[in-house]
Amino acid sequence: MLSASPDLIALARSQIILLTQSLGAVASAMYITENVADGMPPNLIEVAVFPEEGAIALPEAFAAENYPILSIGASGLVRQRRFVLPLIYEEAILGFLMTGREDRDWFDYEQSQIQQIANTLAIACALDRRNQWLAANQQRNYEEQSNFLASLLHQLRNPLTAIRTFAQLLSRRIVADDPNQKFVTGILRETQHIQDLLSEADRPAPLLLSEAEHEKALLPAAMELEAVDLSEILDGITNFASAIAQERNIQFLSNIPSHLPKVLGNESALREVISNLAENALKYTPKGGYVLLGADVKPDTVYIYVQDTGVGIPDADLPRLFERNFRGRQAEGEIAGTGLGLAIANELVQKMEGSIHVISQVGKGSTFAVTLKRSI
Repeated sequence: MLSASPDLIALARSQIILLTQSLGAVASAMYITENVADGMPPNLIEVAVFPEEGAIALPEAFAAENYPILSIGASGLVRQRRFVLPLIYEEAILGFLMTGREDRDWFDYEQSQIQQIANTLAIACALDRRNQWLAANQQRNYEEQSNFLASLLHQLRNPLTAIRTFAQLLSRRIVADDPNQKFVTGILRETQHIQDLLSEADRPAPLLLSEAEHEKALLPAAMELEAVDLSEILDGITNFASAIAQERNIQFLSNIPSHLPKVLGNESALREVISNLAENALKYTPKGGYVLLGADVKPDTVYIYVQDTGVGIPDADLPRLFERNFRGRQAEGEIAGTGLGLAIANELVQKMEGSIHVISQVGKGSTFAVTLKRSI
């Protein structure tokens, strides 16, 4: 059912006050029309009246035998010192403005002023309906996208379970010292990571999100920080990154100390961050190049870095590199991307009370570094 927004109600009241104070109207009312059909009285919805008791009676003013709706033109009608104006915008009747006084008739200049007020209210009605339509359309689109995403996530669970089951069976059939065991372990680890992400996606969310809220929808609402075994995470990333690099004819190197202290963070989030940096490095490094994953231990922090010999990043793009949906020069290239990975990585690092920095030179490569606190 059609309704008036608080903004439209406030505007209507201000215009009715103007009629009362400036033109001496003793009774005024504004209504919006829900349906206007040829030869049929409209369904009127009250927006604002003054005074609240004793306003112009609708049955008399809009009785079909007295004032057929089709006879009300853009100039309205005047009868018994009551002025009735349709609120018309782009040839559509959106409502009616009624005002009246008992002591004297309306002069021409007063009728002109009332007409201007009616024009203002007509535009306001049109904008209000347009905003309501846009809001309803936005909600409908969001619900359709949410339903599609929910179905997609549900359908992902079955093949994910199958992959995990196959990997577990394969792991039992491979001896511990088999060099392929690390790949099977990597499959199990990454399927668990995907399962964690799917579980996070099941969190209830409001139907309508603001832009800022929507941008954070992929991130956990709260993150518990704990001591995280960095060695295990880097070993897992090294395994899958080495496999990808081999397929792309890229050399993958590692410079990871044998004994790394635990860091303050979140295991799932940290794996997401370093994996994203490694995947980006592999994606933007041409054949014959190399990617290096390393770590340095400082007295209070641990410094994790990913270095590549890729295409590099222009200086002009660096200040906006961690903005969502920003791809800079890469948007013009052939390598696909969403502009979300680095933004998500940056937000996750901040939630872990760390920092992320980049040094890059076009044509020579980039180095991304994540600094995290050591766990006490």
